[in-house]
Amino acid sequence: MTHVKNAIEIIQYNEGWAKEVAKMWNLSRDGWGGDTRVMTEEQVKKKEANSDNIELYLAIDGEEVVGYCGLSEYKEDSGSLYIPLLNVRSDYHGKKIGKMLLLRALEKTIELGWPRLDLYTWPGNTKAVPLYKKCGFFWEDRDDTTHLMNFIPQVLNTPLLRQVFSELDWYNSSDRIIEVKPDGTKENGFTFYEYSWKNEDKFARVQFERTGRGISLIETDEFMLQLSSKDHELIEQVQQTFEIKFINKTGNPVSFKAAGSSNERVQYSVETEIMVEKEAVISENVLIKPGEEPSAWRTHPFVNITVWIDGQECELRLGVFPVQPAKIEASYSGNLCYLNKETDIELVVKNNLKEEAAFEILFPTSDQVSLSSNHISAQIPAGARKNIKVPLVVKKHGFFQPTLQIKAQQPDGTELQFDQEISIAFKGLGEKFGGESKDYWHIYNGLLQANVRKRDLLMTVAKNSLKKQPLAFFPPKLGKPYANEFTKKKPNSVSWETTETSILLKMELESGEMEGLFLTQMVQLFGDGIVHKWIEIENRGLNTHNDVAISMPQFHELGTTYFPLDDQVVYFSEKRIIEFGDLKPNSLTGNWYFSENTPEAIGIAWSENSKGTPDGWQFVIEDELGSLAPNEKNETEKVVLSIGAFTKWEDFRAFANEADIVEKSEISSEHCFESQDLIVNSDLSFSLKTHRNSYLDGQLHVTLNDHELLNDTISAEAETTDYSFKIQSNVYPVTIIEGEFKEKSMTTQFKELILSPTNETVTSNTSVVDGFEIIEVRNGSISIKAAPDFYPGIYSLNVNGKEWLDHSFPNLTAKSWWNPWAGGIKTAPTGANTFSLKKEKHTAFSVEKFDQQGNKWSGIAIHTDIHEHPQWKGVRYIQYYLMLPGIPVLASYLEVKDSAGKNLKEETWSTDFFIGGEDLPNLSVNVNGDQQTKNYVTGIQEHPFHFDTDSYIASVTKPEKLYLVPSLYSQYSEAYTNKDAFQLLAVQSAIPNKNGTKTAPLFLFFDERVLSATLLKKLRRIQF
Repeated sequence: MTHVKNAIEIIQYNEGWAKEVAKMWNLSRDGWGGDTRVMTEEQVKKKEANSDNIELYLAIDGEEVVGYCGLSEYKEDSGSLYIPLLNVRSDYHGKKIGKMLLLRALEKTIELGWPRLDLYTWPGNTKAVPLYKKCGFFWEDRDDTTHLMNFIPQVLNTPLLRQVFSELDWYNSSDRIIEVKPDGTKENGFTFYEYSWKNEDKFARVQFERTGRGISLIETDEFMLQLSSKDHELIEQVQQTFEIKFINKTGNPVSFKAAGSSNERVQYSVETEIMVEKEAVISENVLIKPGEEPSAWRTHPFVNITVWIDGQECELRLGVFPVQPAKIEASYSGNLCYLNKETDIELVVKNNLKEEAAFEILFPTSDQVSLSSNHISAQIPAGARKNIKVPLVVKKHGFFQPTLQIKAQQPDGTELQFDQEISIAFKGLGEKFGGESKDYWHIYNGLLQANVRKRDLLMTVAKNSLKKQPLAFFPPKLGKPYANEFTKKKPNSVSWETTETSILLKMELESGEMEGLFLTQMVQLFGDGIVHKWIEIENRGLNTHNDVAISMPQFHELGTTYFPLDDQVVYFSEKRIIEFGDLKPNSLTGNWYFSENTPEAIGIAWSENSKGTPDGWQFVIEDELGSLAPNEKNETEKVVLSIGAFTKWEDFRAFANEADIVEKSEISSEHCFESQDLIVNSDLSFSLKTHRNSYLDGQLHVTLNDHELLNDTISAEAETTDYSFKIQSNVYPVTIIEGEFKEKSMTTQFKELILSPTNETVTSNTSVVDGFEIIEVRNGSISIKAAPDFYPGIYSLNVNGKEWLDHSFPNLTAKSWWNPWAGGIKTAPTGANTFSLKKEKHTAFSVEKFDQQGNKWSGIAIHTDIHEHPQWKGVRYIQYYLMLPGIPVLASYLEVKDSAGKNLKEETWSTDFFIGGEDLPNLSVNVNGDQQTKNYVTGIQEHPFHFDTDSYIASVTKPEKLYLVPSLYSQYSEAYTNKDAFQLLAVQSAIPNKNGTKTAPLFLFFDERVLSATLLKKLRRIQF
């Protein structure tokens, strides 16, 4: 445990402490579940500059920051400050630093006159909960969050209690029992939180009612004062009572005055002034007006009474939960609705009365639906629910929102009448409409819908109506610094309008932080799953606002996700959950990301003029708008959301960049172990890199054929995310280097493919066989032969002395479905048959080509000039078949030398391979599927199947396995076998460029080992 070097001081943050604050967070990881994310000085500066903290307190030990406590206004509710983040460095736990920070925040809350201080934690934070409670916090009993409220500021700022606390110390005199569980005494639906204090001379207790967030009872040695009601749930429009009780313990008459009057929702009136000898009870009527159901996140409607005892004032408050005699909720089980078909909706009716009641429900007449009966009867016990199916036929799509007329008859004959609105969306393909329900505003376009929650303006967008969605947009923030003011503000207006292709939601918000600024959030749904979101802003005030900026935060439960990081596309698997805070803050080098969520892939794109930044568990898109003069307007760039409109990240990237051409590229994994070069001639240069926002910390072990090449420790203290090293080793023509990185809680294993050309001389020669000129090229491992006058392809592929191709040289023949048939390998325009190709002119030459790394490849180039084919006349192209010295790899690609004016962008090129060189039943195909691996013996039965990179061909007479690695732009690859032939087929488009005149290389790879697709796809790094 760390020893305190100096007396701990609590100071206010300034930028000069940013570096030490970052260090504190990095040394606090163990206290946050072993988080490995890295915080930097720049991140701290930016975070705190944009923060809406009123104060930020730091605990320092000399020059080191060892504790952190923010203090801001609570945005989920009114009347409270809030501690958004509290931390003590792990090695300083147990030194009462957390207590010092909490008490300083509490002192400031009292000083500023706020009645309450809130914070959030997690249920398992058992070490901190006793401290919180000792400092005055109560743990609210809720399922959805761990929320704590501290009412000590209200206690100490209440005039009636000042004399008491001149003799009692609120902290040291507390005799409250501390337990690590939610707090509260429950009574008649109320939850009460109680403080109590005692010393040798004095006693006091104060109760707070949970939903009203105010004092409901005070008792001291001199008096007891209480505000109460029989029930927390009060029926709207039904007169009920509350009671003020005062007990005088002094033995002398005391003056008592109470006053209170109606507020927005609660009607009552109290005005009394009396002298009390012993006890007084004041009972008054209260009536609850209709309105929205209160939220657990906010203060409920309440009765508020100001009381003076001998002139000393206090405020009593009692929250209530207004309800109608019954609560009715409606739902429709389908996502799409079909017109003029019998279906039903479901009503859930809850009896809120204290007795069993008979309910009569009447639907109004509607041209949107036809009901079997407009009248429903139900007998429901007190407090119980009943599900009722209502048969109907939907006549028109749209938002069905009838007002139901309801009667509730109680056993004594009392009848209550009330109205209640229900709402159901009947969605249809291409149908655009909007609506307002009890808790949300909605817009719909076909399957797509956006829902804005009234409580906090949280917006979800999806193709279903589930409440929980993987993606949610928070209300915009206006700054800088940014204020989170709109989470508890009601919009000035909400409206929607439709166009031919879309529906647009408009929500106007008025800023209280920047006077005169009005924001309109625009959300536009298109029927194909595309959503546009932006903010329009207007200055209707008298003053110019400088440096106006808007932040649009969002939350996303990411699936398998692709991010453009450090000029690469990096893939994060859903098997290890990724959050935005796991990304390095400055590594994002694109204006998009794409997540393969279930059931719909989700893509987010933003303008290059905006800034997208990971921020903890949120992702934030910022627009800096500059100054805004009176009467001036501006707007942010559009954020574009795709819900299932794109299924591949490459397509979405092209959309985000407004690119005409979809470019393909290899992806990097989040933990990347790779050689600097795939093809090497000397020392091996490797790097281990993490794309997560954490330092490498573990043991790296690298081997070749069980021979250790490297065993090194990489410590987090080195503060590196990229570790490079060189290895001197004798490598083979095809070498697989294996690596293992063992961290404290995880081990990652890697394999890297290395090709090392030998000293073999690649030779070429020509000869004449059966009247055909033959060109042959050998690399010491592979030999290939072409006879262009026989057929425009490679007819022989020999590996280590054994033939792999089936061919008919020197005579064309008929075979199975093919006539004429030559076999071998060729690439040609898709759809051009053998007869057509034989009519054209073909020549072949030995050739040398260099890849993008400068490695020399040798092989055969087959030139084709098309003069006869009507669709391809004038086109000239070259097939390349290339090898490196001594390496059993054949690369092949096609280049168009003259397109003859033909548009080639939509064309595809087919490469077919006829495998053989021996009896077909000696060959087998190993095909990997999603659930199982199958092995097919060729030449026996007819089998068509997909042939991916995990698949391979094996032979009983040859030790090697044949792997086909399709090109980066491959559309598909497949295999077909019957009794007579065995064919592989790879179809690809050209590399997208201005002319579309080249295909990416595909590869035939021969090796005795079983190799993974991940390893083999590394060959795609080779381009010509």
